[in-house]
Amino acid sequence: MFSLIFAFFLPELALSSDLLTLEKAKEIALKRNFSLIAAKLNIKASENRLKEAKSRFFPKIDIFLLYQRSNSPIQVFMAKLAQEDFKSQDFEISNLNHPDARTNLQTAIEITQPLFKRGEVIIGYHQAKKQVEISFLEEKALEQYILYRVEAAYISWILAKEKASVLKKAVKTAEANLEMISKRLKQGLALRSDLLQAQVHLAALKREWLDAKNKIKTNRSRLNLILGLPIDTEWIPASDPLARSQITKPLAYWQKLALKNRPDLSVMKEKTALSQLEVKKAKWRFAPEISLKGRYEYNSQGLGGVSGDSFTFMAQAKFNLFSGFGDKANLARARAEALAAEAQLKEWENKIIQEVEEAFLSLKTAKAQVEVSKASVAQAEEGLRLIKKRYENGLANIVELLGAETSLKKAELELLTARYRERLAFTELLFRTGSLE
Repeated sequence: MFSLIFAFFLPELALSSDLLTLEKAKEIALKRNFSLIAAKLNIKASENRLKEAKSRFFPKIDIFLLYQRSNSPIQVFMAKLAQEDFKSQDFEISNLNHPDARTNLQTAIEITQPLFKRGEVIIGYHQAKKQVEISFLEEKALEQYILYRVEAAYISWILAKEKASVLKKAVKTAEANLEMISKRLKQGLALRSDLLQAQVHLAALKREWLDAKNKIKTNRSRLNLILGLPIDTEWIPASDPLARSQITKPLAYWQKLALKNRPDLSVMKEKTALSQLEVKKAKWRFAPEISLKGRYEYNSQGLGGVSGDSFTFMAQAKFNLFSGFGDKANLARARAEALAAEAQLKEWENKIIQEVEEAFLSLKTAKAQVEVSKASVAQAEEGLRLIKKRYENGLANIVELLGAETSLKKAELELLTARYRERLAFTELLFRTGSLE
């Protein structure tokens, strides 16, 4: 038990240098991301608001306790009546005008049961139910967004590591070429300017490599922030999210899937239904209020003193005859807001269709760019191999050799970027269709 608590409160120690797959990153984010924690708490708040709305169907029971001592003619007169201690001599003028002080201890129980409150209770209950449903859907929409951010951050982290590897390889190649040029210089087959250019080229590559390694730390920190962990938590990547993604379904399939799955669209639909309930609520404000009330009282002078009890039952109806046209304005406002919600829903549906189309086309473009980049890498590798041989044979100069090295490095980095964009475009398509898991 202690170890579990220790691991929870010190995740940087419990998870330090663990293997991190994309699936594990998603699992951690769904448990620890602070925005999701807040969303779950909002669900609890909505559920308690629903309980509060339910409570308005039940009777309200109040207990009143009153201690009173007075010589006021009215108060004494009422106390004697309540205590069932009123006598004929109490009608004498002097007794009525100048009574002795009297104590009254009153205990009362009052029950109020609303039967109809202009639809406020029943519609308020249905609105609270809708709010609970909206809270769950908002959490689901947030989950999709968090999963999208996790994938994007994880892919960026892997991309940074891959770029650092490419630059490390370029540094190794530049070092090998520098060594070759040094030997050729000693043999009188190269110029000193060749050596200086190779040294400058190597220094520039090392700076790029250092920047790439710093980028790894930056992207890892961004990933940890989304996961809800300390930003310096160390990880070892354990999966290749840059693997090729396959799409065989047409655009229409993805658009239909989005209209079915997108939780944010479901939120908009529920909010539109909520606005319709507000219209009903505004209509019922013209109706009467009906309620029942019962009251039981026990009045006494104290322990051993005279006492009396009584009950009262009331049925009350309250009619709304005129309220300064406020109810009419409220109904007009509710209707306008309901129409606005319907218009926003239509716009949201069109927006989703457009977002899916954009993501689908971006993925197709990204796939084509990967193929072009692969061909560029193959050409750059072959070009470097040929120019290196020509340089060794004195048929090419240092500028051509360094240019070939730079071209290969650029082509390899462009291929990595193309693979990253392809994977991110696929993630974007899943996100826009509400299909991330």
